Amino acid sequence: MSKNVPRVSIGLAVRNGKGWVENCIESILGQDFEGFELVISDNASDDGVTETLANYARADGRIRLNVNPSNIGLHQNMNRVLRLAHGTFFRWISADDWLEPGYLSKCVKTLEGRTDAIGLTTGFTVHSPEGAARWKDYEGEFPSSGDAARRFERMLWFYHAGDAKYDPIHGMYRRSRLLQTRMLRRSEQPDWLICAELALIGPIIHIPDRLANRTQKPRRGLDRVASRRRLDPISSEELRTWPSRTYRDLRDIVLGAKLTEDQLRRCEMALRRFWAKETIRAGRAQFSDSRLLLLRRLRGNQGRFLSSTPVSQD
Repeated sequence: MSKNVPRVSIGLAVRNGKGWVENCIESILGQDFEGFELVISDNASDDGVTETLANYARADGRIRLNVNPSNIGLHQNMNRVLRLAHGTFFRWISADDWLEPGYLSKCVKTLEGRTDAIGLTTGFTVHSPEGAARWKDYEGEFPSSGDAARRFERMLWFYHAGDAKYDPIHGMYRRSRLLQTRMLRRSEQPDWLICAELALIGPIIHIPDRLANRTQKPRRGLDRVASRRRLDPISSEELRTWPSRTYRDLRDIVLGAKLTEDQLRRCEMALRRFWAKETIRAGRAQFSDSRLLLLRRLRGNQGRFLSSTPVSQD
């Protein structure tokens, strides 16, 4: 391998992360593992963070900065940093997340010792914007089996197991394996699709140590249109996803994998369980949104009533 090729690439897709991204970058530059590159793609930010990123790139040769002239959306920007990367291993990171000291060295050493594994995940801590922290030290089974159908089943199970148990999209993977997938596609759940695809490719091992930190995004509630526009500002409505569409997308992934008849049968069973859970989850979300919309309308009507009520001049 050429000395110019980094062992690890970290992909940071960012738009308007000023005040957050500095902590993220410092946590990477402070790692005890030297053989990495930090690939940053600024997605037409307008909060001044581009200059901050350029200053980091000028100060450290391990940082490569790409600046998009227009907003291409979050997921396409994440695909861009993957395509721009050169490392043997690759990891995505968000601008408001950060790594614990020793993350890179421990992950690389573990992956180098498990040549059968296509990637690994670690324990992590979830932080609220207000500073509260929570985590779940899950001791059950991860998608690390030698059997593709079992890995697929476990990956789908985690999608409804709570956000603090597992974070596969922010694992470290062999870049060549990521490039075998369709990467992040047009969907509201592209992370579910690519991680299911990865689970069918090979084992994803797990380090239980909490070596990463995630910042929890507040739930947008009814603002799903704005959320889709953030993901893809040009073709946002093509991202609209419902349980049956996600089921079909996942089934297409299964049918495209090299599976035995028995593995295919078990993947189909896992998909039916997933569809049932996802239908219930989507129904609850729709009910919650309908209730919130009703409350907003009632408050709005109450405000109009109060503003139209004559004020006594006595």
